Amino acid sequence: MDIEQYDIILVDDSPEVAELTRLALGTRKLADSMTWFADAELAEEFFFQGGYADRKDLHPYLILLDLNLPMMSGHDFLKIIKSNAATSHIPVVMFSSSDDQRDIDHSYELGANGYVVKCTDPKEFMGTVADTGVYWLNRNRPARGGEGSQPGRLPTGQ
Repeated sequence: MDIEQYDIILVDDSPEVAELTRLALGTRKLADSMTWFADAELAEEFFFQGGYADRKDLHPYLILLDLNLPMMSGHDFLKIIKSNAATSHIPVVMFSSSDDQRDIDHSYELGANGYVVKCTDPKEFMGTVADTGVYWLNRNRPARGGEGSQPGRLPTGQ
């Protein structure tokens, strides 16, 4: 099976959030390599049953992870990603409407690389998403989880 590269993985149960995220990333030419999962179970299946975790050259540059998901919470999925040697290096930014300090602290305790509070205003939301994408894809230099792998292949805005 041929596995496609996705630089950004969004795990969020809201189709509206997914569409606004895609539009926001599109303003910075970062949306072409995004994929969306409406729940953590689908994302877990993608990473661990589809062979994605075993491919050192195909890991995403960023996972945007909602905290409040049906069935499996964002915290539970974060634990899975961060406890697996094949995926623990992937940056995970919690992407939640919760600004409760306990949620924020717990996310960092579980290994989150960042925590972004979703704005209710669509324009502000899109700006926050675009800024987050630019930082993690164009400014940050992540570990890529294997010999010979390189942080590269980042959109330049051309």
